[in-house]
Amino acid sequence: MGNSTKPDQEGRGLAQVAYIRDEELNFEGLVMEDAGDTFEIQRSLTIDDQDRALGWDTYCLVLGGGPTFYGGVLGWHLSEDHLLHLSLSQEAAAELGLPGTRFAFPVGGDGAQAVRAHLARLLTES
Repeated sequence: MGNSTKPDQEGRGLAQVAYIRDEELNFEGLVMEDAGDTFEIQRSLTIDDQDRALGWDTYCLVLGGGPTFYGGVLGWHLSEDHLLHLSLSQEAAAELGLPGTRFAFPVGGDGAQAVRAHLARLLTES
């Protein structure tokens, strides 16, 4: 993500949130986007033995279609003012090249609905 759109503790950063489910690519996820930069929380629709052996039987964080990290979300909260607060492990933040471990994304009303409908399941289902 470019410097102007990296999430930060003041709640600036990503502006759009969408839920995507793609049977052909075998994943579902929440995509947060601003000015072409993206932060995604993805999960495979089907998990096989190879995924389990590689530790890929959980959700994956993807930054800008590049760096990825499996797992890494320590906690999250959606505030009344539609800020999605994420707390990442130090390892996840470092691997993704993020400047810290705690972020607040303004997701708006529609984005908040997508977060409420899908995030808990994406982070816990295996």
